[in-house]
Parts: sequence; C-alpha cells; structure tokens
Amino acid sequence: MKTMITGVRPTGSITLANYIGGIRKFIEQQKEYNSLIFIADIHGLTTYINPSEIRNNILDITALYLACGIDLNHTIIFQQSDVLEHCNLGFLMAFQCGVGELSRMTQYKSKKAELSKNDKDMGLFIYPTLMAADILLYDAAIVPVGADQRQHIEKTRDLGERFNKVYGKTFELPEYQIPKVGAKIMNLVNPTAKMSKSAPKDDKGTIFILDDIEITKKKIMSACTDNEGKVYFDEENKPGISNLLSIVAAIDNLSLEEVSEKYQEYNYKDFKIEVADKVSKFIIDIQNKFYKYRNDEEYLIKILKDGAEKAKVLADLKMKKVKQKIGLKL
Repeated sequence: MKTMITGVRPTGSITLANYIGGIRKFIEQQKEYNSLIFIADIHGLTTYINPSEIRNNILDITALYLACGIDLNHTIIFQQSDVLEHCNLGFLMAFQCGVGELSRMTQYKSKKAELSKNDKDMGLFIYPTLMAADILLYDAAIVPVGADQRQHIEKTRDLGERFNKVYGKTFELPEYQIPKVGAKIMNLVNPTAKMSKSAPKDDKGTIFILDDIEITKKKIMSACTDNEGKVYFDEENKPGISNLLSIVAAIDNLSLEEVSEKYQEYNYKDFKIEVADKVSKFIIDIQNKFYKYRNDEEYLIKILKDGAEKAKVLADLKMKKVKQKIGLKL
C-alpha cells in the first residue's frame, strides 16, 4: 500500500476550512493507504505561543481528529517533536535549497508581512525544508491539502528530486491532493481572504469547529454577500455567496453545479439560514465526540506516544538510508 500523510500545527482550534480542505478527504481514504497524521508542534514554534497553550492545543487537536473519524486501526497519529528524524532530515533538506527560492515562497512573504520588527522569522523562512522532510521521511505518495499548500508540496517534490539526482533514488515524490469542492474556504466577512486557524477567537469570519453553535449561526447569518440577491456560484463577482455555496456543497457532498441549482430560487436570508442549519448540525456531532475524547487526557497521550513509536521505526529506516547515501553512515 502507498503512504498518505498530513499534519496540522497546534496553533489554534481547527476550522471548518481545515476540515473541508484536508481532514475530510484524509478520513475517507485512510483505509486505502498506510496513513499517518502528525501534530506539527515544531512548525507551530514559528510564532510564540505560551507553552501551556501549546500542550492544550496538541491534546485538543488529537481529540478533534478522533472525533472527526480517525481510525487508529488504520492511521498512526503522533507528535512531530517525538520523532527527531523530522528535524534531522529537515536540516539536510536545507542543503538542497537556495535562499532566494525560500524567500519567494508565497506563505513566507505573506506571513512575514504580519510579523513585528521584533519577531524572529528564520523558522518561518526554513519552514518548507522541514515540511519536505515531514513528507519525504515516509515516502508519502499522497498529501491531502488545501489549495494554499500546493506550493509547499511542489517544493517538497523539487527538493526530493534534487536529492535523488545527486545521491541516487532515495525518496518517493509526493502528489498533492486538493478537494474538488471546498479546496479553499474563505473568510465569511472578507471572502477574498482564506479562513485561517490562526485568526483570533472573536474573528467573525472564521468558523472554529469548537465554537458555540449559536456563535457559528450568527457568523453565517452575518456573512458578506452582495447586492444582486441571486444565489449562484461566481467566485469573481460573488465571492461571498460562492463561499457559502462551497461550504454547503462540501458538507452535503454535492457539486457546485448541484448546490447552485438547488438554491437558485432562495433569497439571501433563507439561503443563509439553510447553510447555518447544515453547518450547525454537522459541527454538533463532532463536538459531542470531541468532549468525550478530550476528557481522557491519559488516553490521548498514550495514543500519541504509541503513534510516535510506530513512526520512529519508519523514520529510522529512511534516515539510515539517507545517511548511507550522503556518506555519513560508517
């Protein structure tokens, strides 16, 4: 079986966009692959977070993945920092990369603009080399991601291919997998910007999976629309309505054409009510399961430690091969 891998930074609650853009597809396919999920806690250090908050976020995300449908019989879940081979290979991948190309990475440029003069940005700068290691370490064939992560997967392929050309075939090159519907769920208030998990909790345009249901409904009812009054998909001219259609299409597992036809006679108010109702029912089910798992911290910690032991076996085999290829293994 081929390998599928995904990761998430413990920098805040998972959003509806995170679920639709990556988690859902992973869960649907987990039995078809050797599946791995890592909590990207080292990546999370690119911006300062209170250490106690990081710990809670790690457990929250683990419980959320279980609540979303991760099957431990088919998927290994672990903390990135518990498998040190990630950092080891990440550093070696830096030798395959130039300063100029890293500085041109879209996410680096956009996030650097948000940093203050006192913030340190080297971790953010070399983010792609560690991300490449996360994937190449396990010879992942498939990486389910949102549309905004496409460039990072392409960079991973570039770095793996460069290494292979210099040292001989060592890494399998991954393919990104972007959902046909909901690849890029946008902010409800500003539908030209993506819905981000690093947004503040009171952000009116971001739906967090653990938000109070009434708050979620209010956010959807306040979502940006336009003055036309007609419901149909047109990302350029109707970004707000198109975003809501993408959300409901993903939840109902329908195409954009099907949801556009379904809601074409709706006014905006009734359409928003329908979207709010569907999203709320969907989220409530996840929340109920989440709190059941989250109340048993010992169980969550055991899952992560057991997962790390399994991941270490795979990572160690690959690192031995890498060290042998580059001449470091005696």
